[in-house]
Amino acid sequence: MSSSDRARRVPAVGSPKGRWLRLAPVAALAAGLLSGCTAGPLYGTHGVGGTDIGGEAARLPYAGRIAITEADTRTDQLVRNELLFRLNRGRPVVDPVYELRLSVSGKARGTIVESEGVSRSVIYIERAKYQLVRLSDQQVVASGERSATVPYDQTIQLYQSQRSLKNAREEASKQLAGQLELAVASALSRSGG
Repeated sequence: MSSSDRARRVPAVGSPKGRWLRLAPVAALAAGLLSGCTAGPLYGTHGVGGTDIGGEAARLPYAGRIAITEADTRTDQLVRNELLFRLNRGRPVVDPVYELRLSVSGKARGTIVESEGVSRSVIYIERAKYQLVRLSDQQVVASGERSATVPYDQTIQLYQSQRSLKNAREEASKQLAGQLELAVASALSRSGG
């Protein structure tokens, strides 16, 4: 076979067959990259493997069934509100099966004190003691203590310092509620609840 015969067999660059040969490696690379893609739509309801994230299958079986004791302080109220939403998925609590008994405390501690005796860098620490009680037999399913720490800065401006403390308390309450949600979910999955 001469070199002129080979030239006749290779498709011309402008021909449809020639374009396919140029695009084939790019198409193979794109197909390979996309085959490993497991991302779902940003605001959709279908997750990886076709699971229905927003449907009944993903909701916790105890959503709407966990009551939380009434709050005594503003700090208690912040944690309680966040937990009610997290544990009950925004549903009102009707005919509760469990009760979460909480005791929350928060304290700010200065870490850097200037020569005038004023704290400039402060850590807000929030602690919660909890008991998860099954209401049918008053058995304690889980109990423990969790804490969250949030740093913030103080200035000589009173309003700014108060606002910083308020923001730190709100952030610590969200973190603490997240830890308590995990503790409750873990306890209920172990007990079959």
